[in-house]
Amino acid sequence: MKKLEFSDCIDSYPKELFYKNDFSVVCADPGCLYVSEKDDPENGGWFYMYSTGYSAAEGKEYAFSAYPCYRSRNLSSWERIGAVEGCALRVMPEDWAEKWFWAPEVIRDCESGRYYMYFSAGAKKGGEKTEYTSETEDKWACLYLGIAVSDTPFGPFVMADSSRRKGGVNLNGDVISGANPPFNFERKLGLDHYWSAIDVSPFFAPDGSLYVYFAKHVDNYHKGICVYGMRMKDLISPDYGTLTKLTHPGALSGSGKAGDAYYFQAGDEAIDEGSVNEGPFMTYRKGKYYLTYSPFGYGSRRYSIMQAVSDSPLGPFVKVRYGEGNPVIGINATNDYMAGTGHHNFAYAGGETWAVYHAHRDPVNPYGDDGGFKGRVLAVDRIGYVFSKSLGFDIMRGDGPTASVQPAAEVGSCRNVAGLARVESNASGDTGKYLTDGFFTVHAFSSGEEAVFDGRAEIMFSFDKPVEIRAAAVYNSMDYSFAFGKVDNIILSGPDGEYETGEVSVNPSDFNSGSRFMRQGGAAWAAFDPVVADKVKIIASRGLDGGNDRIKISEIKILGR
Repeated sequence: MKKLEFSDCIDSYPKELFYKNDFSVVCADPGCLYVSEKDDPENGGWFYMYSTGYSAAEGKEYAFSAYPCYRSRNLSSWERIGAVEGCALRVMPEDWAEKWFWAPEVIRDCESGRYYMYFSAGAKKGGEKTEYTSETEDKWACLYLGIAVSDTPFGPFVMADSSRRKGGVNLNGDVISGANPPFNFERKLGLDHYWSAIDVSPFFAPDGSLYVYFAKHVDNYHKGICVYGMRMKDLISPDYGTLTKLTHPGALSGSGKAGDAYYFQAGDEAIDEGSVNEGPFMTYRKGKYYLTYSPFGYGSRRYSIMQAVSDSPLGPFVKVRYGEGNPVIGINATNDYMAGTGHHNFAYAGGETWAVYHAHRDPVNPYGDDGGFKGRVLAVDRIGYVFSKSLGFDIMRGDGPTASVQPAAEVGSCRNVAGLARVESNASGDTGKYLTDGFFTVHAFSSGEEAVFDGRAEIMFSFDKPVEIRAAAVYNSMDYSFAFGKVDNIILSGPDGEYETGEVSVNPSDFNSGSRFMRQGGAAWAAFDPVVADKVKIIASRGLDGGNDRIKISEIKILGR
């Protein structure tokens, strides 16, 4: 048997195989889009990420550059690529927006091949020549939703314009240009006051129709931040008659009324969310619509990704209860490594779904001694689905949050081939099924989904034909009492013989020995030069405490081609 030289990925890791949420990209309210080479041969093969932020332009023909734009092949490393001084949006002096450039999201129009950015911003003070009613002395009285367009995913995006359309108007008969926000709720709904909105997110339904989801911000007329949805007649024409309130903070369920700016009939059950439901995003799967959002507000450690489910894109939605599947990505009782894991969107690449979200720069103390917020950073983790016996349908589950080494996106790297193999193990009962269910355990509601071994764990993966393998990982239990301290050996067998790693260490940063708790997502990793193998055997026998007779393994991943 040949000794296999490997990296345990503790002090360093190969970035072509892995990523790590290392807090290196300062970011708030990220929107992310994967563009395939098939859809865009010139600009495809990249994840494009956009974040809250702007800067005034000095000595330029434009007034502001907004929304820092980055790209990455596999979510492992990012380069700033925005066409307007590193940003994606170019704001001209005559445009309506002048501040608070928040929460951009971009979609690609398959018909034209153009990219549409939906965003929220603070408007200039309204007047006789404007169609909006912004009051700049009140920060919350000037928040409008915008749309910008570009031929490339990195810009320059410019304000949407209807001048080339028949009659120079959109499908509502409105002139769309940089002079006025394209969404004008107070005028179209006949209100006698402003109607502030933020965090707009576009969604193409299975039938090709377009919807937008956004947060109605608190203002002098409306308390609490709530999620609304609305159908679009096309990419720049809102269908105001479909406007529906979908969630209210603290209400487990409820229903709105189409075309009504405030109506919401809440159900009887309550949920702890503070006064905030914001940062919405919509996903469709197997006949269900999954509305994700964030409660409590971005400064809270409990800011997280939550889910509500409906049979219709405009509800009614029922939130999944805490402990039954919420949060999708959020802190647990002992988390000290990642918090504030909220405002997000999902990027779809190959067969994977990625949550792209922001987290607190300081996960334990997000505010400094002076009371100032310390900021937010970019994070990404995988999203999948599990069947809920209590609900009777699939619900979302996040493989995160993580601050440990994880496999990079498959579209730009290797894939996890463990699920392609026949798996034999000496796990107790039927718990061996959790070795390749796609998730490590994070929350109490999934804590029982781990493979249990009395003493020595022996696991064999057998492939029908040889696979080129680059790395293998054994994910630890979320329970310190059953965590393993090392992997004894990983043995790869194939046409060229047998190779073994010998002992593979658990990263010390994956646990807190003093307080006896685990940091979820930690694994014993062995990464090596390619080995062609049709069998992989994994052996682990030593508990983290040294002497415990039972160990648990929450997941195994094998990276290969």
